[in-house]
Amino acid sequence: MLSAVALIVCSTTVGQNLSFGGAVLNHDGVMAGELAQLSQTQPFGTARSMAMGGAFVSLGADLSSMSINPAGLGMYQHNELVLTPMMTFQSSSTADTAPFGKNTKSRFAVPNFGVALNTFQSSGTLTSLTIGIGMNRIADFNSRYSYQFDTPYSGGEMQAPSLADVFGRQLGQAGIFPNNNGALGYDYANPYFWPAILGYNGYMISSFSDDDGSYYVPDCIGSNASILHYMDVVNSGSINEFELSLGANFNNIVYFGATLGIQSVHKSTGVYYGEDYRYENGAAANSAGDLLISQLDYADLYQHSVLDGSGVNLKLGVIIRPVESLRIGVAFHTPTYYSLERSYYGTINSQLYNNDTGDMLISDDSTPSQDDMGSNSWCFTSPARLMFGISYTLGNFGVISVDYERDWYNSIRVKNTPDGFDIYPEEYKAEFKQAFKGTNTLRAGIEIKPIPLMALRVGGGFTGSMFKDRNNYYDMPLTYRTSYVSAGIGFNLSRAVSLDLAYQYMTSDQTPYQLFYSLDRSSGVFYDSTGLFNTKSTRHNAVMSLAFHF
Repeated sequence: MLSAVALIVCSTTVGQNLSFGGAVLNHDGVMAGELAQLSQTQPFGTARSMAMGGAFVSLGADLSSMSINPAGLGMYQHNELVLTPMMTFQSSSTADTAPFGKNTKSRFAVPNFGVALNTFQSSGTLTSLTIGIGMNRIADFNSRYSYQFDTPYSGGEMQAPSLADVFGRQLGQAGIFPNNNGALGYDYANPYFWPAILGYNGYMISSFSDDDGSYYVPDCIGSNASILHYMDVVNSGSINEFELSLGANFNNIVYFGATLGIQSVHKSTGVYYGEDYRYENGAAANSAGDLLISQLDYADLYQHSVLDGSGVNLKLGVIIRPVESLRIGVAFHTPTYYSLERSYYGTINSQLYNNDTGDMLISDDSTPSQDDMGSNSWCFTSPARLMFGISYTLGNFGVISVDYERDWYNSIRVKNTPDGFDIYPEEYKAEFKQAFKGTNTLRAGIEIKPIPLMALRVGGGFTGSMFKDRNNYYDMPLTYRTSYVSAGIGFNLSRAVSLDLAYQYMTSDQTPYQLFYSLDRSSGVFYDSTGLFNTKSTRHNAVMSLAFHF
């Protein structure tokens, strides 16, 4: 940050090539990275399928088949009702930072429930038909990460980076300046500038004019300031898919299936960022050593956004059993068409201290609520998915299963953005084609039955990066690699009831990101940058499935 008496942004003819970003900014819309994040699925299902790593493309007679390969429904020879509750424990850590707030979030959920109805049985070519109706959770957003870090005053005119610097550059480049009464006079038509306007209203920056033009300076933040930065991000919500499936069995050799999936989306995100300003000798001074009349002690910015909507897709699959013990499966999931409504608002709280009078002024300000609804909603299609699986049954003793999945993230397409949003569908298309690629996923599972009434299971999976170069994404932590291991046990309590238990441990590696920055697009030089942060997330999922056979 420049000294408190130096300009941040000169008149609007200067610095027109700057772009702004980071985890604190750009919450007024849905960026490409967030659309990719909404498209990532997680291996939830019944406790049996989760214990075996979700490797169920070629296996069947499990309600998870509806969301993986519906051809597996054709293997049912009876009716089944399943309920699966789950406890999930998420935790985060950010390297080279100090603790602040919480880094954990626990949640009770129901990742799977449904019924399989074996409606037709015969000895002919069409051996059986099974209808499946149920729900499967395909993504869980519940997470939290928080931390603090200190950038001490090091002497001279250069200070630690402050969000005030970015706000001044944003408003100055856009030519948004106050009138003679000191009010910006902005009609809040574009929520992109709302955080910067809150910064102005919270005394983080002030506007000045001279013969060279108009500009902003952080005149209430002393050049002798050390800055303590706080970050706390809380996510909640999930994507649940309600499924109507049909599986057919032909001569116990070939199985076909189809699923119509209707998804319900809810994601809530709260982003808190704060700066505490601590001054040498307790008072703010400019670069010349003169005390400031008014000094800013702290500024806290909070932003909240909510996504709600629905999606629809179709899943098709086939399983072939050329010999009794061998099964080969293929499934294709069409892109999911999503229509999402979104709301967004921001607030700021700051404290200004007068060194002459000792008066203290606490400022609270908030934006209106932005509501993207109806024709102004966000519409996009997620990647298509192709799955292959092979499994081998060891008599009544056990089964080994391996799956491969390919997801084309470079094929994500935005179909509609709200009126007035500055990024258009063609720009999203270009970014997905240039920066994203298809991902490869491997899953494997083993089930062993040491005695007829009990089954032991282990499994795991790995998904590679969806980015061509993950280091090019520094606006928010985005999961680029996921791995998990799982284990479980199953009991046949009676001929009509079975109980399955599973534990899954998942780790998510995320892209390095900055909290905020100003970027000169022509030179690639960062201004006002916080540097990169690395946040890692882990999940512990404990699952139980209770199944009734009739």
